Amino acid sequence: MSAAAISTTLYRNHHAAVGQLVERIESLLAAPSPAANASALATAVRDLFGIFTVHLSLEDSALYPRLLAHPTPALRATAARFQAEMGNLRTRFDRYRADWPGPLAVSKDPDSFVRETREVVSALKQRIAREDQELYDVIDRAALPARTANR
Repeated sequence: MSAAAISTTLYRNHHAAVGQLVERIESLLAAPSPAANASALATAVRDLFGIFTVHLSLEDSALYPRLLAHPTPALRATAARFQAEMGNLRTRFDRYRADWPGPLAVSKDPDSFVRETREVVSALKQRIAREDQELYDVIDRAALPARTANR
């Protein structure tokens, strides 16, 4: 398998889109009364999980299988570690989505919604930063020798 065949561009672009939604959510959460924005918050969270679900699906079906079969041992090990960690985070996200299906649920306990949203957004931001810096950078570095050889 050619290391150059794996590009992180699509995944990094997804991370940028997730980052924009996270900023919107954090802005709504920072309002003097976040509960007053329950509908806007629920919509932003739904949008966030929509793109993140697509992102996870692409990683699971395309990226991780290729990384786990990659000839570079460090890349395989890093991918295996990230894939294992993602299972716990996915479970947490699924539980959050089940607990907060929409504005009505939010209006019943706005303080818990705000707290849990901050927690899940923080976990997502940490995961994205780690993927960008640890996983995607390892992928990019593994591709450098192939790019240099092709010049």
